[in-house]
Amino acid sequence: MNRRAFLFGTITCLAMPAVARSGTLGLSELRGSLMMVPEARPVTRRTGDRSLELQAAINRAAVAGRPLHIPAGRYEVSNIRLPDRARLVGVPGETRLVYSGGGRLLYSEDARTLSLDGLTLDGANRVLADEDDGLLSLAFVEDLDVARLAVRGSAGHGIALTRVAGSLRDCRVSGAAGAGILSTEGRALAIAGNTVADCLGGGIHLRRWTAGDDGSTVRDNRVDQVGGVGIRLSSAGNVRISGNDLHAIEGPAIVADAASVGASVSGNTIDSATLGIVLLGGTSDRLSLVEGNIVRNLVGETLVGVAGGRPSGVGIHVETHGSVTGNVVEAAPHLGLSLGWGATLGNVVASGNVIRRAGTGIGVSVLALEQATVITGNLLVDVPGGAVRGMRFAEFATDDLTRVGAAALPGLTVGDNRVA
Repeated sequence: MNRRAFLFGTITCLAMPAVARSGTLGLSELRGSLMMVPEARPVTRRTGDRSLELQAAINRAAVAGRPLHIPAGRYEVSNIRLPDRARLVGVPGETRLVYSGGGRLLYSEDARTLSLDGLTLDGANRVLADEDDGLLSLAFVEDLDVARLAVRGSAGHGIALTRVAGSLRDCRVSGAAGAGILSTEGRALAIAGNTVADCLGGGIHLRRWTAGDDGSTVRDNRVDQVGGVGIRLSSAGNVRISGNDLHAIEGPAIVADAASVGASVSGNTIDSATLGIVLLGGTSDRLSLVEGNIVRNLVGETLVGVAGGRPSGVGIHVETHGSVTGNVVEAAPHLGLSLGWGATLGNVVASGNVIRRAGTGIGVSVLALEQATVITGNLLVDVPGGAVRGMRFAEFATDDLTRVGAAALPGLTVGDNRVA
């Protein structure tokens, strides 16, 4: 089923058995041997497929309101539908559900409450039915509790959530062709303590089809060696991004597009990316915050499409209203800090930042004449292109404003910056 058709269409619920087995539920009949990660294979149904048995056990446990404990072993399954109240518990690192092909691995379309803990989901690089699917694809879950999953080898996304509330924590996602974790139309979802690595389509992506408050939190995750964007917001407002560690990102580390208003980006560590933190501007007057981040080792000086065609090699680029305070930027070949793009610049205070070894310390747009911008109390060290310079889009428009002054730019205050 096409994901977007599902999202906006009518959901046909599958019937569950009305009778459940009493007592402690297990899955001893599915016990198998632990094997190495399988190599990619064509999509075929194998004789060892255990989908029907696993589905029946899940249905019985859900009806009884009991957790289903899945023993250590390797189980080839596909198209496992998780009903309401399903609770699956595995042995971390030992209980492996291997996708046998032909559609999906685990999914739910109408469950209100779901819990998964300690499972390994192995996609074996087999094709999924929908390009927007993940090995775990859940929709319309009101209370999600997912913890300690290992998700790997997906031909689509690793984990794909649609209109989901709850928490996704302490999971490891690797080897996905799409994003490691994708949340669409999130409902104050907490994405915390996860590791996302080696995913071609990016790390963590929060998106909405219609711009609005997402209210989700992305905190204390590690995103390592991914293509695209490390953490990305698309039309997702009021999101907090804090305490994340991003390393070796092929594109920008953190990007919020113009419709992702009111973002708070604090306490993150970024090492090696084309751009560090990017908050694009729009028409909203909601304030954003960029505070206490460490950004190091930016690369390249090309235009980056996923950042609205902004130049790379920049530590922090902000176009929104708000505060850019107490950040550390080191080794940025173009700009340590960039404020505005053409006439798109909010009322911004940039203070208390430390910028070292940048081509130019701070660049600020001179085309946003009606906005009040304050650049004060920053320390700029080893910035051969100048400490603070006016910009016309990507081009330098003034000499160093810490030397020649900003009197000709009435909306701009530059003062008390230390240059060394």
